Amino acid sequence: MIRSIKLFTRQNTPRWVVLSIDLIISGISFGFACLLTEVFIKSLDLQLFTYLRPLLIVLFVRLIAFRITRSYSGIVRYTSTQDAVRIFFAIALSTAILLTAELIFELNSIQTYINPAVIIIDSLIALAALTGFRILFKLLYNEYAPFKSQDTKELIIYGAGEAGIIVKRSVERNVKLGKKVVAFLDDNKQLHEKTLEGIKIYSPDVNLNEIFKNPFNAELVIALNELSPIRKKRIIEHCLQHKISVKTIPPVSAWINGEFNLQSIKAIKIEDLLEREPIKLRKNKISNELKDQVILITGAAGSIGSEIVRQCLSFKPKLVVLVDQGETPLYEIENELSAQNIEIIVGDVRNVSRMEKIFEHFKPSYVFHAAAYKHVPLMEDNPYEAINTNVFGTQNIANLSAKYQVKKFVFVSTDKAVNPTNIMGASKRIAEIYVQSLNAKLRLESDHHTMFITTRFGNVLGSNGSVIPLFKKQIEEGGPVTVTHPEITRYFMTIPEACQLVLEAGVMGNGGEIYIFDMGESIKIIDLAHKMINLSGFEVDKDIKITFTGLRPGEKLREELLNDNENTIGTHNPKIMIARVPEYNYLEVNNIINKLYDQKDSLKNDTLVKTMKKIVPEYISNNSIYEKLDS
Repeated sequence: MIRSIKLFTRQNTPRWVVLSIDLIISGISFGFACLLTEVFIKSLDLQLFTYLRPLLIVLFVRLIAFRITRSYSGIVRYTSTQDAVRIFFAIALSTAILLTAELIFELNSIQTYINPAVIIIDSLIALAALTGFRILFKLLYNEYAPFKSQDTKELIIYGAGEAGIIVKRSVERNVKLGKKVVAFLDDNKQLHEKTLEGIKIYSPDVNLNEIFKNPFNAELVIALNELSPIRKKRIIEHCLQHKISVKTIPPVSAWINGEFNLQSIKAIKIEDLLEREPIKLRKNKISNELKDQVILITGAAGSIGSEIVRQCLSFKPKLVVLVDQGETPLYEIENELSAQNIEIIVGDVRNVSRMEKIFEHFKPSYVFHAAAYKHVPLMEDNPYEAINTNVFGTQNIANLSAKYQVKKFVFVSTDKAVNPTNIMGASKRIAEIYVQSLNAKLRLESDHHTMFITTRFGNVLGSNGSVIPLFKKQIEEGGPVTVTHPEITRYFMTIPEACQLVLEAGVMGNGGEIYIFDMGESIKIIDLAHKMINLSGFEVDKDIKITFTGLRPGEKLREELLNDNENTIGTHNPKIMIARVPEYNYLEVNNIINKLYDQKDSLKNDTLVKTMKKIVPEYISNNSIYEKLDS
């Protein structure tokens, strides 16, 4: 009794039980075959003894075939086409054995026991019965499993292709997850109103409330890897409006050993809502420039610098030299890229003698200068550090690039350098001015000189210290989510997208340009907060509150990519433009910066900031203690 209880409370039915059931079904099917033959062919004498002997022979042969093909080894509630194929081969093999034996007996005038007609009819009945038993069990199990949640989550799969079918089957095999596929959505009009494995296919424009019984307990999985960002955004926002959670599957290339795993289904991230059409790069041009070259990248352990490293490596340079003062992040990226042709150097761009040794030893052909302090409120409190790194550090690397005849120097700037309202933005603008004026000076002196190129873009999604990681952390902690102002807006770009444009601009530049990138539409931060809360499965104000903290020192309501005196020139890439900016005299700029450098350790903060305002007249402080200097 105890043994039988254990047997049926096991997670999977033992194989010997499945094999026994298969043999019972085979016996019943043989009986039906004999009955049908007697009724329609009238060639049998259905007496008990004449029935039992051939039955035992058939069961013995079937048992051998089942053992050879292992048709009973599959988990019945997860029955698939592979199980049906194994059953087919088992029946085909045993039928072939029986027919061959009967033929041999007949040719040798030996008494036969089984009519060939019975064997053939039996094989057809057995094939249908064994397959049908498994399918029926699977359907009943999925519908009435005792552990099935009463709160079953309804699931719609977007994409009725191969990936969508795989997701459906995976869900059905994992009943304990408490999910039931209720519909497919697909853009292909020819599939609408048809069914796929018993599930109806709808147009994506269908009213989801008509499909879901309870939208609050519903989920949509996007099972398309080639969905355009615009289409994906519409789907996600439509679901968010109906309080339906949205998830997506990873690309096929990311499946472990080429197999899909339900655990790999991930919730939609805010980055998916801010995605744009992929950038078309001139990869051949970039490859021709960077292949077999020595590339030096400062700030290489930061979010932007490290991505530039990864993308440069894809173009097979001779060596990539990573310079950063952050020991721990450098260690992490070294572990990530240990098999690549890289050189890791802990160094500070403000230390000119240390930097010179690096240039002297490696002799780079390309320099991507991404080292900078970038946090606006922190730099508002520490103008000395902002100037020291963002201005003098850039001056050091630029001068060394010219001295050691680097082919191109690419400076990573920011939209905060446009009409700056804070110290960080002003320090980056001064660095831009110096780099441009140095390029103009070298162009007058020689036709062969280092080309200095500046790239300017806005906020980068997921970069260190950006608003999105902050919001994620606040949501995980239960809120509140803090927004500085209800009307504040920002431009956003993904890290890979920004770095792709940096490489493209760096390759196309001829020196002296300031490249600005198409950042798309500016986004209200309050809208961003709402969407992130909803994507996390919460409701604004009910689960997570949003509070306004006021603009931080130096912060703008709206960022700009151009000031009033600038306009743009188009390039071959519609996402990259060249800003027309005023030119500065190198000697004047260099004298002011050198004088500032000589006095930096003795000057007070007010005097440092006053000098910055002299160099950048459009620098007007906002929400800052330095507003007094503007009057």
